[in-house]
Amino acid sequence: MTSAALLSVQAVSLAFGGVRALSSVDMDVDSGTICGLVGPNGAGKTSLFNCICGYYTPTSGRIKLSGRDITNTPPYRLAGHGVARTFQHPVLQPAKTVLDNVLVGGHSTFNTGLLSSTFRLPRARREERALEDRGRELLGYLGIGDLAALKASELSYGGQKRVELARALMSRPSLLLLDELASGLTHEEVMELGEDVQRVRTDFDVGIVLVEHHMGMVSAITDKVVVLVQGAKVVEGPAAEVQGHPVVIEAYLGTAA
Repeated sequence: MTSAALLSVQAVSLAFGGVRALSSVDMDVDSGTICGLVGPNGAGKTSLFNCICGYYTPTSGRIKLSGRDITNTPPYRLAGHGVARTFQHPVLQPAKTVLDNVLVGGHSTFNTGLLSSTFRLPRARREERALEDRGRELLGYLGIGDLAALKASELSYGGQKRVELARALMSRPSLLLLDELASGLTHEEVMELGEDVQRVRTDFDVGIVLVEHHMGMVSAITDKVVVLVQGAKVVEGPAAEVQGHPVVIEAYLGTAA
């Protein structure tokens, strides 16, 4: 018997009024793998991503994490189930330090009660120190440990993307959702960040779903690619095979030739 996939999207459909955004989409992602979710504009990538993240509730179908149904789970509870995400445009508190922004991601792992936190009892102080140590460790792991005391607004765009990645890892996720990681970055930054994502996949044994338009990054780091066109999955497989599929060529270029 094979073990259940880390993430299992089962016949998920989504409609807004009379507009169908997703049509019976299936997708599985295993631990320690990177799955690229690609397609032309309006293909339904963001809609599916938001269903997985809990921002949208599918019209039909189920979403499971390690066999557990998380279909109707709100985003703030998903962190406790091992789901973390980044955003296409970094969502940081610009006036706060880099470290403070990263520590926000650890809230779901904080076990100290309200009373202990309010009165700064020893247990609360120990847990706060442990979280801060982990935050500094993650910043160092991603090559920006020396920037911990800077304000987030002082970072380059690429630096902000790394802060978001560190913040997502603070919750010790089993599933990491990365939204347009390459957006706004130079070619060199894209390749460097892609290498970081591959290290994260291996070192933290997480399953990763990458919504991405940068096909160079997709080809370089994914184990498989799922292609959506007009809300439906049209093909799935290794990036090299998928890019040459006639339906994919037609969807991107307007011709099957």
